Amino acid sequence: MRSRYSAYVLGNLPYLRHTWHPDTRPDLTTDDLNTEWTRLEVVRSKQGLKRALVEFRAWFRDGASERSLHEISLFKLYRKHWVYVEPLPEWS
Repeated sequence: MRSRYSAYVLGNLPYLRHTWHPDTRPDLTTDDLNTEWTRLEVVRSKQGLKRALVEFRAWFRDGASERSLHEISLFKLYRKHWVYVEPLPEWS
């Protein structure tokens, strides 16, 4: 999770593509990376053998104010690498 956050901050599009499951990966472009991210808080995480959950808050600038994105993310082991799959509606 932290490495993907850093990739968003740095605009590292190849890394984001590489760490996104191919079944759910969108066609990202550099235009999708214009958000000014300011900080990340990992609330909790749980890792199994082939699946992991990460709940986080990521703060970003919205004009003069700061807002946050709160998400529970599903990661899966895919070809020996952890990849982001999708957001989940609740912790499961």
